[in-house]
Amino acid sequence: MRTARTRGLALASLAVAAVVAGCSDTASVSVGSETSSSPSSASPSSASPSSTSTTRSAGPTAGVPDGAGTATTVDLDGDGRPDTVWIADDAEGHRNLGVTTTSHGTVFTGFTSAAPQAASATAAVLASGAPVVFLDTGRSVELYVYRVEGPSLGVVRGVTGDPYSFSLGFTDYGTGLTCRPEADGLHLFGENAVAGSGNTFTVTRTEVTVSAEHSVAQNGARTTVGTGLSADDPRVQAGRGTTCGDGGVAREPQ
Repeated sequence: MRTARTRGLALASLAVAAVVAGCSDTASVSVGSETSSSPSSASPSSASPSSTSTTRSAGPTAGVPDGAGTATTVDLDGDGRPDTVWIADDAEGHRNLGVTTTSHGTVFTGFTSAAPQAASATAAVLASGAPVVFLDTGRSVELYVYRVEGPSLGVVRGVTGDPYSFSLGFTDYGTGLTCRPEADGLHLFGENAVAGSGNTFTVTRTEVTVSAEHSVAQNGARTTVGTGLSADDPRVQAGRGTTCGDGGVAREPQ
């Protein structure tokens, strides 16, 4: 199990400037590649994390809190300079996911998860123009979007209005995610590597489009990547991915 946290971080002072962006806790729903053809049929997953649905802004001059696990990312706020994604606990032991940009300061949001693993986070800008953050809790990856307006860090929702996440094999909805560079930018896919007979796998892939304007994720067509694949096939390994893009990985301090 995860060790108890005793470090009081600078988040206690950051929260003074908190700005509420939502009104209630929401359980995440896994709608990964397995349900891509019918996203409206997605059902809640108890393994998924939940977000507090509250964005806290620490102001334009605030930096990364002391003791946070950090990673340098691509430019998220559009000023042409790299930014930082981080995970940290506050003085009360609440878990927080945050983004600190060079021009717009720091925003963060709380999250919870029943998974025993420490969380990690990465960020990327998709071909749609959406700056997204991926929170990996070990059983699922929840999808967030960074907005310069505010600024804010909010949960991306599916077409049904439920928070969008990628299952990591703990439900029937998928086993991971991947991103692939194309001519117009980075494209996001939900992956599903399903074991068959003889220890072989079938891998399917579903593109996930995130609206830059409305923070909505929508599933596209599902394609078959390969069948009869061995467990060490790169396509099977990619089907269990949890990161997107070339940025670093921020790891939750222990």
